[in-house]
Amino acid sequence: MANETRKLSKEELQEDEFVEGAVRLVEYVQENAQNFIAGLVGIVFIIMGINYFIQTQEQSQSEAAALLGDMLIAEQAGQKEEAIRTGEQLQTSYAGTIASAQATVLLGNLQFNSGKYVEAERHFQNYLANYEPVDVLTLAASNGLAACLEAQGQVEQAAQRYEEIAARHKGLAAAGQAMLRAAWCYAQIGDRNKQRALLQSVIDEYARFPIAVRARAQIEML
Repeated sequence: MANETRKLSKEELQEDEFVEGAVRLVEYVQENAQNFIAGLVGIVFIIMGINYFIQTQEQSQSEAAALLGDMLIAEQAGQKEEAIRTGEQLQTSYAGTIASAQATVLLGNLQFNSGKYVEAERHFQNYLANYEPVDVLTLAASNGLAACLEAQGQVEQAAQRYEEIAARHKGLAAAGQAMLRAAWCYAQIGDRNKQRALLQSVIDEYARFPIAVRARAQIEML
């Protein structure tokens, strides 16, 4: 019959629901276009910000490395004041970079070699307190601090510092060298027993390194 209502199939119902849903989505987007655009712009700015940060970091590292190169060239040429000036500029402008960490330890060495032990100590402490530890730089800064104490007449404190270095880096040749230096410090204050014990430890624990030969030669002279 013409006026008889036909029952919609399951597939047709699903199609109608899909069409209605699509229409509602279009209407919603049209009504909230400004919000969608604002959100998209926000995402774009976030992405741009991240990219800028990465590029800036890479650029900073490159510029810092170039300054470190200038510092090393000046140091090798015997221009200590210029090397120190460049190193301090690197510290100020590029703090936290790998090059700045290296420059900080190098500044400590330069000041130490110039007899400015307080300044040298400040740089070594700066590295140990503010930079991610790198074995070679950490050893250099730690030994630098001990050497500053030694140079300022605080020999027993220096010996203790060298022993701490040896304990932290046990097994490395640098640890044996720190023990040799500690033994020398104890000799300066007349503690022969401590000196002998440290030298014997170097002989026993670092026999495969040349420092054991030096320790044996020193212990034979006691």
